[in-house]
Amino acid sequence: MNYFELFGLPIGFKVDAQKLRAAFMDIQKASHPDKFSQATEAEQILALENSANANKGFSLLNNAEKILPYVLEIKGFLIADEKYALSPDFLMEMMELNEAWMDADTQPEKDYVLAQVNTIKNEISTPIQSLLEADSVDTISEEGMLQIKAYYYKKKYLDRILADFR
Repeated sequence: MNYFELFGLPIGFKVDAQKLRAAFMDIQKASHPDKFSQATEAEQILALENSANANKGFSLLNNAEKILPYVLEIKGFLIADEKYALSPDFLMEMMELNEAWMDADTQPEKDYVLAQVNTIKNEISTPIQSLLEADSVDTISEEGMLQIKAYYYKKKYLDRILADFR
């Protein structure tokens, strides 16, 4: 199921919230159980499935953190359980940050490490920001999609580090 198609939206990393909500409401109105109380069991089940799919899609497309991997997946750039290899330089930098965090004894030292992680997050997002803001991924080259994929895995790693630091 492609939730962008379900809601009649272009596949992109940003979603028009008003159009999404309007399409969601239309689907929910059309598949509301009250409309199917006199319908066959098969029609009732189908309406319930349509409503459940709309709920899942609405929830996913309303979550900016989930849209990026979802788009990469439906466009064939992200595979479930993929073993993506981050660059050795990036991993070395992360190891140094982890060591700096473990060595940080005071709050200012910890704040400094956190600031470094946030700086890296900003640095990795800057080159692809315009791609992430495109109205549709159909305008993004394969090279651009691969840059977004690399960004996704680096960001995921940095988010995990930040969660461990807190």
